[in-house]
Amino acid sequence: MKESFAELAANQLKKFIPFFVTLFLVLIDFVPTHLPLSHFLRPDLALICVYFWLLYRLDLFGVVSTLLLGLVVDSLSGVPLGTNICVFMLVYLLTMMISSYVNTKPFMISWLVFALIALAAFLFKWILFCVYYRVFLTLPNILTTYLVTVLIYPLIARLNMALQNRYLKTSEDIDE
Repeated sequence: MKESFAELAANQLKKFIPFFVTLFLVLIDFVPTHLPLSHFLRPDLALICVYFWLLYRLDLFGVVSTLLLGLVVDSLSGVPLGTNICVFMLVYLLTMMISSYVNTKPFMISWLVFALIALAAFLFKWILFCVYYRVFLTLPNILTTYLVTVLIYPLIARLNMALQNRYLKTSEDIDE
């Protein structure tokens, strides 16, 4: 049975859901809030989504999506161009190394591995900032952002799981 043009287009658009959901969350992340400490308590939603989609749907969120997202985050955040691209590529490499092991394990293992990869990513970003600005930056603000990112991971992962299970159905759902 032949599919109509609308069905073909819908199926093609579904392939971009991981990238557009991540982009939407990044845009929400950069909405200015004028709350005290909001700059330091802002989780890195892009990092969460990059890890999640690389872990569970590499076929839809690969190296090109990772690079484009890094470019968007660099542009919005005002950091030196290439900083988040480098960080996301590090996350890409680390996630590829462990993905076959982690994506079959319970959610707690995925969360723990995310915490370790995010720590490596935040420390790498801190080193890049220190080298670029030629000054030793303090760690407490970066570690606070890291902790908030790790703590919010289950909420963002649950959202991504729901989208995956609803719109990007494969042979099996992602378990929580």
